[in-house]
Amino acid sequence: MRKSPTLLGTNTPFVQAVHVGEKQRPTAILLRTSWTTSRKGAANGIAQAWHNPNNRLDSCHYVVDDFQTLRCVPDNLRAFHSPSNHKGVVSINVCHDPPAPPTQEVIARVAYLTARLCKLHHIPVHILDLEAECRWIRHKWRSRGGILVKTRGEFPVDKFMASVESNYRTF
Repeated sequence: MRKSPTLLGTNTPFVQAVHVGEKQRPTAILLRTSWTTSRKGAANGIAQAWHNPNNRLDSCHYVVDDFQTLRCVPDNLRAFHSPSNHKGVVSINVCHDPPAPPTQEVIARVAYLTARLCKLHHIPVHILDLEAECRWIRHKWRSRGGILVKTRGEFPVDKFMASVESNYRTF
């Protein structure tokens, strides 16, 4: 594991995922569920799986557990994540095991990262509903999208968004 040059002013550990795609211009942020624990080491375990040369199926830009945030794919390259492989998406893998909600620490870390990414890439701080997501896709990702929440189980969207908006104003 090496340190990334700087992630928005912080020194975030970088574990390069094997499976990355072509260049992209970030216009939206995707939150997805990891289906794992949020305990120490969960993010590293996922990042190491994506780093494995035998992995040909999946990758994500960031993975967040209770103790750390790891970067696996540079924002300007496409990651291969489900449920969506949309071009222009910066994906964040949220470590938690549904149906239980993510811990408060994970929510705080993900909200902080989301706010920083929104500020850096000029992405609007709002959640895209299905209609807005379809409109964003139809315009071939040329417009600034927003935040796509594709998590499973109990995810405290209102608390998360309040934290994102609060962090966004401080940058």
